[in-house]
Amino acid sequence: MDHADEQKLLWVKDPKEVWRLATVQSQTDAEVTVSGSTGAETLTLPLKDTAIYDISHSLPLDDLSRYNNLSEAPLLQGLKKRFDGQEIYTWTGDVLLSVNPYQDIPNLYTLDATPDDEEEDDDDDEANPPHVYSIARRALDAVIDPGTPQNQSVVISGESGAGKTEASKHVMRWLLNESSKLDSATDSSIQTRLMQSNVILEAFGNAKTVRNDNSSRFGKYIKMKYDASHTIIGAKTDHFLLEKSRLVNVARGERNYHAFYQLCAGLDEARKAELNLKPAKSYKMLNQGKTLTVSSVDDASEFAETCEAMTTLGITPEEQGQAFSILSGLLQLGNVKFAPKADGGHGVEPKFDNDEAFSMKSVASLLGVEENEFVLRLISKRTISGRGSMTAVDLDERTSSNNANALIKFVYGMLFEFIVNKINLSHATKEDQATSFVGILDIFGFEIFKANSFEQLC
Repeated sequence: MDHADEQKLLWVKDPKEVWRLATVQSQTDAEVTVSGSTGAETLTLPLKDTAIYDISHSLPLDDLSRYNNLSEAPLLQGLKKRFDGQEIYTWTGDVLLSVNPYQDIPNLYTLDATPDDEEEDDDDDEANPPHVYSIARRALDAVIDPGTPQNQSVVISGESGAGKTEASKHVMRWLLNESSKLDSATDSSIQTRLMQSNVILEAFGNAKTVRNDNSSRFGKYIKMKYDASHTIIGAKTDHFLLEKSRLVNVARGERNYHAFYQLCAGLDEARKAELNLKPAKSYKMLNQGKTLTVSSVDDASEFAETCEAMTTLGITPEEQGQAFSILSGLLQLGNVKFAPKADGGHGVEPKFDNDEAFSMKSVASLLGVEENEFVLRLISKRTISGRGSMTAVDLDERTSSNNANALIKFVYGMLFEFIVNKINLSHATKEDQATSFVGILDIFGFEIFKANSFEQLC
């Protein structure tokens, strides 16, 4: 603490600012007395709640790893100062930190403003500003290095609402732009399909949370494939950890996946009648979060964009119709309840409270299964004896409801898998044509609920 005494300044924990600078008044081996936040009063606190201040902490650096005595305190204060000046990106060595501004910053993502390859100098800070495009450039430079080319991956992580999805799209957009500059003959349809795939993935894999109106509820790894001339010729998307629990349990102030609300708002009336589709407020899967709409989102308009993107990526009208039928069937299945049989018999039966519009016959038809067998599998289980005979065992209300919820999760998961496979088919290339790749890993952010399930933690 000798250095702090010399400087007479010290970082101290603060309930409002997290960390703030304070003037040292006196100190012992265990405690230090510093000026209060207003400068008039004093505050005594343990040394463990302080951090060393260095004169470098006051410098306007865009790489905070250049601070002496770097700790949480100067790191957070440095990020705050830059954020207040609308500089949302900051280097910490080779790692780029970003703070979501939740607003548009003019000219922040102007592709033409990035430095040309001929002008770039790795030792020149001005040629390597803290920006998501600089990360993309580093990755591409390593791939096209004539000496020792290496495949690269950009890892984008952070809590929910940090801006990971947008960052991954900006990396992809920059790489596509550079590919077209390297080879003017780059197939523009590839670029269109790659960007349109984001529209579909966000519709079926993103949802409104309390922190973010467009939060990715799954992780994805997109591999941008290059040929020998360093031109993007295709891509492959791998997905993981789709948050299926959201389908049947939506927290207050949040929504289920965008695709459901888009369908209810944007499908034409004739097709709604065919699918027995009602307004979003009619479904437990959509109304339990008490947030049917989002001020910044036009669900009907986004449904049209999703349909256009699906067509662009080769999902046929018939396949789109089947997907919409499945979504409608899942919404109706989410409304089913199980109660003791009305005739007093053993077991339970499905019912819909005060809603004659829904029925198990409708649900089975929309999902493409036979009604009686479908209902039987929900309310009973089959056991096989040692002699090979099969017996049906009636289930109670809770177990039957769990069966329905599990089926909703499984079917939606398979629909999502189908969509990702169709996207990959539209981006497919011959393996012998691809010589290198840049991967983009977008890890979905953790949400803290009142009750956190294992699915949320893993």
